[in-house]
Amino acid sequence: MSMQRRTLLFAVLGLLTWGLLASLAAVYYYYSYNDLLTKIQKPIVLINIGIDYGNGVPAKWFNQTRITAGSTLLNATMLVADVEYTVWPGSGAFVDSIDNVTNSGSYYWLWWMHTTYGWSQGQVASDRYIVGDNETYYWYYEDTSTFPAPSPP
Repeated sequence: MSMQRRTLLFAVLGLLTWGLLASLAAVYYYYSYNDLLTKIQKPIVLINIGIDYGNGVPAKWFNQTRITAGSTLLNATMLVADVEYTVWPGSGAFVDSIDNVTNSGSYYWLWWMHTTYGWSQGQVASDRYIVGDNETYYWYYEDTSTFPAPSPP
């Protein structure tokens, strides 16, 4: 194969790869944008928040909590509990304590969301997650020394 044909082949493959990656990114952002629009269309949303303090006592539930559409999970949690947090630039808010139960040793506050597939651990900081109508969240004070962290009971 001549040098000119090989160069042309690599250029075509590069353009195809770029086109595929750009298309995948566009689809991802399209769905993310539509998800956000769906969440903020109502002026008030109702959510459920559970808080498990990790002490064997059943979790406290705050069902049908009313909050303004477009609010974050951190804002919603601060409506029902005393929350202390630290903001890490570029990463978001890290919850240090809820109702005076403070992170200690390998025990930390993690948030979970109930989906059709069961509990799913939060993938972003709670100040970056926009809550949606009729969604259920669970704050779990748990031992994070093992991976993956155990899901809520």
